[in-house]
Amino acid sequence: MPGTGGDPGARERRPGVGDVAVVGGYGAVGRAVSLTLARRLGVRVVVAGRDERRAQDLARLAPEALIPRRFDVDRAEDVERLPEQAAVVVMCVERGNEAVARACLERGVHVVDVGASEPTLAAIERLGAVARHGGATAVLSVGLAPGLTNLLARRCVDRLPSATSVDVTVLLGLSGDHGPDSLRWTLENLAGPAAPSGPRRARVALPDFGVRTAYPFPFSDQHTLTRTLGIPVTTRVCFDSAAVTAALFGLRRAGVVRSLHRAGATRLLAAATSRLPLGGDRFVVHAAAGDGSGVATWAAVTGRQECRATGVLAAHVADLLLRRPPPAGVRHIDEVVDAAAFLPALRPYGLALQEGSSGGGRPWRDVIPSSRR
Repeated sequence: MPGTGGDPGARERRPGVGDVAVVGGYGAVGRAVSLTLARRLGVRVVVAGRDERRAQDLARLAPEALIPRRFDVDRAEDVERLPEQAAVVVMCVERGNEAVARACLERGVHVVDVGASEPTLAAIERLGAVARHGGATAVLSVGLAPGLTNLLARRCVDRLPSATSVDVTVLLGLSGDHGPDSLRWTLENLAGPAAPSGPRRARVALPDFGVRTAYPFPFSDQHTLTRTLGIPVTTRVCFDSAAVTAALFGLRRAGVVRSLHRAGATRLLAAATSRLPLGGDRFVVHAAAGDGSGVATWAAVTGRQECRATGVLAAHVADLLLRRPPPAGVRHIDEVVDAAAFLPALRPYGLALQEGSSGGGRPWRDVIPSSRR
């Protein structure tokens, strides 16, 4: 099935072949991708993963639209056969991403990758020539951060062309649907020492949560957006529990998180934390752009259940590639969709867009004048 887009309803319906294949299609994010495509967007989906029983269990929820398939990203023969399964492949695991992307793009199959790590994104970015030669498109930074952060940052800069910097803040719910693996990823990133000359913590007004203290965090967006927007971008994080936020970053300053990581206890800490009722399931993704003269603009998306939100976003990007693919190449989400038109379509899923601006009155953010990181 070549990656030529068009109406999936007009596609030849071959047995065992879908419009979209979701690798890791029964996981926390993959499940949301699969069900959104099948139930809300009318797309036929191959649910691919190593555990065929889990894929079959999910397929029973929509037997006419979901096709279970065993797929092991570590098996070269599985990777080579994957492009035969669908016109678009969504990667919901962060393992073997470059190999899967290369196999698909070479054969004209589009790719959506929800990976969040800089090495994964950089590896697929290097496949630009492969994508153009194969006539396919890979869309990266599809999630909350990166993902919604990219869309909101670009939206702010579009509204304020004179912007000289962008600040991105993500508030995460501690009791959402992310599970211990996401918490472990967060803790592992906290284990690195803060650069002495790096950005400081900041007080940021977040919808539904008021003014909160957010701390510098190495989301991949700070690198991608700095490059694509051409201005400095700083990324920060906090949690819905202000007490947990202060405690975790206090432990980071004291070197405790780094010591736990070196001792191999990060996974155990993440598993224990995920079982404690420390917070809720709401999140906020916020971006603000300023031009240094007191003029600023901001945009934010609020919602619940971070993995579900990522899956919804990825499903709609996959549907876009299926129906109206952009020019071939490797692109980030903000280079493919227009936030002003795209984000309102996500409101039925509980993702609400809010925007505002200031003209030199009340500051849009207040960086705390402190040397503490």
